[in-house]
Amino acid sequence: MSNKRFSEVYWRNVLEPSYQNWLRLFKTASFQVHRAHLLMLFRQGIISKDTAGSINKALNKLERTFEFPAVLPNGVEDLYFILEQALGEEVGQENAAWLHTARSRNDMDTTIFRMVLKNEFRNLIQKLTAVCSSMELKAQHSEGLLTVLYTHGQPANPSTFAHYVMAMAQELADTAGYCLDALDDINKSTMGAAAITGSGFPIDRVMVAQLLGFSAYAVNTYQAISTGHWLERPAQAVQLLMVDISRCIADILHKASCEVGLVVFPDDLVQVSSIMPQKRNPVILEHVRIQASSIIDTCSAMLQHFRNVPFQDVNENADAPIAQFLDTLRKSVALLDLFEEAILKMEPDTERAREISRQFGVTTTELADDMVRRTGVGFRVAHELCSIFVSSGSSFDVLRNEFYKKTGKMLPYGDDELRRILEPETFIRVRSVPGGPARDGMKENYSELEKKVMALQKSVAESLERESAGIKSTMDGLSKI
Repeated sequence: MSNKRFSEVYWRNVLEPSYQNWLRLFKTASFQVHRAHLLMLFRQGIISKDTAGSINKALNKLERTFEFPAVLPNGVEDLYFILEQALGEEVGQENAAWLHTARSRNDMDTTIFRMVLKNEFRNLIQKLTAVCSSMELKAQHSEGLLTVLYTHGQPANPSTFAHYVMAMAQELADTAGYCLDALDDINKSTMGAAAITGSGFPIDRVMVAQLLGFSAYAVNTYQAISTGHWLERPAQAVQLLMVDISRCIADILHKASCEVGLVVFPDDLVQVSSIMPQKRNPVILEHVRIQASSIIDTCSAMLQHFRNVPFQDVNENADAPIAQFLDTLRKSVALLDLFEEAILKMEPDTERAREISRQFGVTTTELADDMVRRTGVGFRVAHELCSIFVSSGSSFDVLRNEFYKKTGKMLPYGDDELRRILEPETFIRVRSVPGGPARDGMKENYSELEKKVMALQKSVAESLERESAGIKSTMDGLSKI
């Protein structure tokens, strides 16, 4: 460690902010890495029992009692060198130096960053799965409540509010799966890669990975240090999640408009106008949308960090961008909380749904289908006849006349039967295909989502258990030295 002084500008704008990131975010994980590496060195016979024991006791004492400087002293590069100096004061500088055998700040830093990022990313997945489960409960409580689904901004088919909410829940559960895939990229230890080529000491990379709770280690020592995938893929997954949410919000805003009026919000999620007495603004939706856009921008920047950057050890994957991304993950969890509140408290206006169904003829697809099944006409003919029917203002007389012109036969429906076929409930009831809005179709909607959520929860639980077991194994191993 050099005693030189750094440029005041460089210290103020780079080294000191980095040091504060380490104090705030990475200090605890760094002690875990020190302990796991220390236990491996001892078990591999690289350092003696006495040396390992004295370093372990000193680390325990320092973690409990050592007060890191509030501000990075100029002339010191980072938190690691402060800790190494403090360790030397406890056990002697030569003994302290044994802890750094067969490692570098390169493999330590990237492992520590991955440990902290892994924890925050798990929190995001856990929150996302909880939101999916909440949406399923919302759907189950909304069985049979009528709504209208739109395509290209126009009324298309009647459905149930349960079917609508479950579509969003399935989309988010799929994206949670992409987040879990991204977690696999994070969940690899880089310890043992040293600077970029590993070490000539007989280290055990598998052991350290297990002690730190990783599912694997990054095999190629150069790739372990140079890769940005462990940041890029999580950023892509979060970006996709926010796009999903922003699309959901855009659709709900459309349905909440006065002109459409298919969903309503309670007073505790609505703001008023300071001048217009009639206004009820569901601005919670706008806040979700704004926050989602901000997170998308940050994730895009994270991806752009690595564009045209050499495939080497670089500071694009150092503490500054990672601290920013960690903050983004916490914001994402908060956004999901807000999104969940909006979803759980919005309610369908079923009378408005019935009115739209009548006004725009959104049930005539079923009338065309029924004609095909019962009269033997082809669907294209039935489609044309129903289009004429809607254009006529839903005149049964026009429908009968056009049917006779096309087929030379009488339409075999009375007025009451036509009204029954055109009821939204009839439309929904017959669409019992797996995943459809009928009660039988909804069963598969629920079971499919539950399978996805259970798989996600199982994977996260296994990751947490692996980490807990690794920490316990480290502490137990060191206690016996």
